[in-house]
Amino acid sequence: MSSDTGRLGGPLNSIADGYNDRFGQVFGELNGLQFALILGSLLVLLLVPVWAPLLGMSGLLRTLALASIWAILAMGWDIQSGYTGYISFGHAVLSGGAAYTTALLIGNVNPDLSLAVTLPLSVLAALTIGLVIAVPSLRLKGPYFSLVTFVAGLIFYQLTYAFSDYTGGELGVRVGRIDFTVGGVEITTFDPVMRYYVMLVPMLLIAVTLLYVARSNVGMIFVAIRENETAVSAAGIDTTKFKIWSFVLSSIPMGIGGWLLAHFYGTVNPLNFLLVDRSIELIAMAVVGGMSSILGPIGGAFLVIVLREEVLRIFGATGRWVMLWTLILLVLVFARDGLFRKLWHYLGRLGSRDGGEN
Repeated sequence: MSSDTGRLGGPLNSIADGYNDRFGQVFGELNGLQFALILGSLLVLLLVPVWAPLLGMSGLLRTLALASIWAILAMGWDIQSGYTGYISFGHAVLSGGAAYTTALLIGNVNPDLSLAVTLPLSVLAALTIGLVIAVPSLRLKGPYFSLVTFVAGLIFYQLTYAFSDYTGGELGVRVGRIDFTVGGVEITTFDPVMRYYVMLVPMLLIAVTLLYVARSNVGMIFVAIRENETAVSAAGIDTTKFKIWSFVLSSIPMGIGGWLLAHFYGTVNPLNFLLVDRSIELIAMAVVGGMSSILGPIGGAFLVIVLREEVLRIFGATGRWVMLWTLILLVLVFARDGLFRKLWHYLGRLGSRDGGEN
């Protein structure tokens, strides 16, 4: 360990120790370097509207707002599939159901409905769809469960065309932007900065909530089911009940993410919300970041969206997708635990050698 690293680790570890004393048992202990990574990433995200225009990157606001939504969706998928090991290939149907609920309410009931109506009903729709899929399918194992979720996504996709009088078919339904008032201040997503924070803040709150759940007894049972479901059942725990709970916990962020994505695009259509590609993208983000880690899917979502929307645009509309999936394939081959999980564990080892907690 170099002397530079030692000097750096000392004050960082002291700060991290204060965090660990207050929150370590709830959210997990960190060493100084891990704490610096979390705090630094948070500050960078919160201050994007300040530094992005200075660097001539104002368009990054839109990209990172979109990445925040996908981070919500990736976390929603991970708390169910990553933690329990029951891999869903149709999770986009949950966010899609929420988005279409918002669209149908605004397009067919009242275009002036407030978020106090559309948001809870959209989350309820995602929860209902999740239970409809979970209750019959979670008694299945392995590829049979995955196949059921895949088929459920295909069915919902076709239903949007079958009921095109209401859903608008391929063209979809317009939903507009988010507008509400807080303390006399009007918040509208027509403003790029406000739109960014409207997408970022829910993502941070959901991350904290799911991190708490993941480290609770419920999260430990999810992981135990993934590792050895037979042993968990032998211990007298109803694994089916907990797997259904995983779908319930997953459906809530999926519903919120679907609602946000509907307003982000301003239009809900089957190609953007229900195509099987959307579910595969969720899985790719979680895998790139590191499954069953909550923070990993966040990093994976931001990396994939920034690559897709900013870095790889030089390859054209089709070429950027080819390059993106090639990079994801390389991660699957050479970093199966995920890039951000590897980084996190490296900082853990580095901080431990420097005297911090591992």
